[in-house]
Amino acid sequence: MISTFLAVTGLAISAADDPTHSIPFDLSSGRPVIELTVNGQGPYPFVFDTGASGAMIRSDMVEELGLEITGTGQVGSPAGGEPVEVEYTMLESVDLGGAQAGNIRSIIIDFGDPGQMGSVGVIGPNAFAGHGRVAFDFSRNRVEIGGAMHHGEGASWMDFSATAPIIEIPLTIGDVTVPVHIDTGNPSVLNFPEDRIDDLPLAGPLQVVGEARTIDRVMQIMGAPIDAVARVGDAEIPLSDITGFPLPFANMGSGALRGLYLEIDWSEQRFAISGTAEPANPRRRIMRRAPEE
Repeated sequence: MISTFLAVTGLAISAADDPTHSIPFDLSSGRPVIELTVNGQGPYPFVFDTGASGAMIRSDMVEELGLEITGTGQVGSPAGGEPVEVEYTMLESVDLGGAQAGNIRSIIIDFGDPGQMGSVGVIGPNAFAGHGRVAFDFSRNRVEIGGAMHHGEGASWMDFSATAPIIEIPLTIGDVTVPVHIDTGNPSVLNFPEDRIDDLPLAGPLQVVGEARTIDRVMQIMGAPIDAVARVGDAEIPLSDITGFPLPFANMGSGALRGLYLEIDWSEQRFAISGTAEPANPRRRIMRRAPEE
């Protein structure tokens, strides 16, 4: 994870001078995929992933773009395990619908079938922190960068936590509250800490529903039906099923965000989320999670 995340981009733009860049995203893969120009070439499909603290790019794209290897390092799985050695490259400039950023270090890694992922790379919204504001409008399937805030001061703004730029917020179901990471790169609805899932008002037994692939392992995913409402910030998410996984925090994916509005205020290091969701489960329950630096 990149702790000094505001240094990911070399740009610093005054909010007063920065218009709103409104860019559509495609949800057909279950993840928001945007068209990104890299070093003046493209555009190329990238997942716009709040669960990523930087960028990742496939090895075949490194050759196509003529990128250089700038270093090596080790990355680990969010589920723990042995770290894996990777190579890095530098994206000198990126452009997303007129919103520009630069000097973005990217992991070179082949993270799955590009046809299934719908992309050749992954980029986190913190790459555009210099524009002051990044928002996901899941009612219109658009990303907004720069411009004025949508949420007013009366909204339930949450300060960044130690996980930043990964967004963490308390999630409540009934009498149970756990931290949840808002993870647009995950196509599913809600994955709950498996050691707390029995505390929930489940409507049926837990059973194996799929698997999650991280950088170093395959994890079995257990799931059960549930009739409940999850609450985060000013948002409500009606739930009909829930899955568990072996991490101490919950993970809320793009399937839970349909209909919601997520706004990140990089200048004040805070975020807000609002609306009533219309959850959509992915066609297949396999998650491929990004590594952590």
